Amino acid sequence: MNKILLTFIVSILFSECNTKNNSDFKITTNSIKLNSSDTLEIQIKSTKSTKVLGSSIYIDDKLVKPPFTLLNYKLGKHVIKAEINATEDKIILEKEFTLYAKNPPELYSYKLINSYPHDKTSYTQGLEFSGDTLFESTGLRGYSKVRSLNFSNGKIINEKILNDIYFGEGLSILNNNVYQLTWQEDIGFIYDKNLASVKGSFKYDVSREGWGLCNDGQKFYKSDGSNKIWILEAENLNEVNYIEVMTNKKAINKINELEWVEGKIYANTYQFNKDAVIIINPISGAVEGVVDFSGLKKQVEQIETLNVLNGIAYNHNSKTFFVTGKNWSKLFEVVIYKANE
Repeated sequence: MNKILLTFIVSILFSECNTKNNSDFKITTNSIKLNSSDTLEIQIKSTKSTKVLGSSIYIDDKLVKPPFTLLNYKLGKHVIKAEINATEDKIILEKEFTLYAKNPPELYSYKLINSYPHDKTSYTQGLEFSGDTLFESTGLRGYSKVRSLNFSNGKIINEKILNDIYFGEGLSILNNNVYQLTWQEDIGFIYDKNLASVKGSFKYDVSREGWGLCNDGQKFYKSDGSNKIWILEAENLNEVNYIEVMTNKKAINKINELEWVEGKIYANTYQFNKDAVIIINPISGAVEGVVDFSGLKKQVEQIETLNVLNGIAYNHNSKTFFVTGKNWSKLFEVVIYKANE
């Protein structure tokens, strides 16, 4: 865990894309590692005797002029494009750069408040409270379902079984509707809170798969197995934007179950740390915190199908978090706190 607490930097990694006649020119910058508060210096240089008559610089297809500050750019991949006027030719150069976070994440731990029974046959994919009623989505084809539960005893209130062709994924609740993703089937389902029937469905746009889902009361946030979290309109579930989840050294892929809590996204992830939840800034994509949940998995029944920590829900009434995992026999109620406090 200590390695993730190294100083965060902004690193600009360039890969040049060649087009016709651009071999006489190159884009140069002042550094390959920049902090987001620094200014990026971009110069167009001729490698031969060809004269540059003029140039226009674009970042992400937006015309920009110096000084090229990076402060307002979200994390992840960006593209510099230079349109160069040289003699009778118009040359286009492109270089890609990746912007990483500036500050290190804070390390969090947990205090165990209580534990409750959890159905160990449930391959948990989504977890969210509506009042004191816990909603859960589970995966695996032939076993996928969405259900409402009494969290204190694990008893099922209502349940909807998915067709065997669907692999259930994350869920979220908004305006008395329950939204559930499927994994690779390119479809999500909408239910009322009683889970009596499917009220509607929605297709994915650019996002490649369905993983995790949460909402801030106005819009949805959807993970797809990459390092991207897609922002969806609440009215029609159209994908209108995205953030990229970044640490100081790399993009964090396989973002899984999501939970919106007080302006931040809490997320399970396969890649970063299987016993941790990361806290993501929903505007920049920066990983601002890491919650170390190691030790919980040892407290559940050690069965053959036991899988990773996955499932985090915040109860606004108790102001506590509830976490579990795939095929875990317990649901844990915890308080999260900064490790250095």
